[in-house]
Amino acid sequence: MGLYMTPPLDSLYVESLDMEILYQRSLDVKRLDMESYGEGMELQDSVDFCTVDITSHYPQIDNQVEGATSRIAAIGKHLSRTFDDTVADYGLNHGEYRMLLRLSTRAADHRMSAGDLSKILALSSGAMTNRLDRMERAGLIRRVPDPRDRRGVLVELTEAGKERIDAAVVDQATKEIDSLSALSAKELTTLNQLLRKVLVSLESPAVADSPHAAV
Repeated sequence: MGLYMTPPLDSLYVESLDMEILYQRSLDVKRLDMESYGEGMELQDSVDFCTVDITSHYPQIDNQVEGATSRIAAIGKHLSRTFDDTVADYGLNHGEYRMLLRLSTRAADHRMSAGDLSKILALSSGAMTNRLDRMERAGLIRRVPDPRDRRGVLVELTEAGKERIDAAVVDQATKEIDSLSALSAKELTTLNQLLRKVLVSLESPAVADSPHAAV
């Protein structure tokens, strides 16, 4: 008789049945966890099951904190995708959109010095020159002499550039309103208050200067 003798069929059946029972018990536990986690919730989303699955393996994780942070990240990804679509629809990239937006909103005459723009957009002089060249060729901006500085150059938003950024901003704003349309005005106000409270705590000097801030 060999070492790997085939076990009797009834033994295989019992083992298979045991495995099925264990698997079903595992599903039942997760179902119970989902029910307790989602108690009082009318709706469940893609984060719910993932949160229960993770916290069942790592009890150190707070399921409410995990749920909140995961949802913030998921909503952020959704909004990023809509923004990517918007800038692409208007023939722009993120950097060009930001520059047009600054020129449209930071000055009444839609003009700024190239130096100020490069500081705001955190661009080197070389990168700024390349961007301005590209956008000027597209007819979105023009460079004009600075009347206050003979060596200076002002970047001016053209009419075509103004029309492009206005349309893109309104289009994106509409998409963002649609994304949060499930909330009432009161709920949206509450959400802003709660998110502002978290963001203020993260942006406070005490947090920035703490020994754990750079970890």
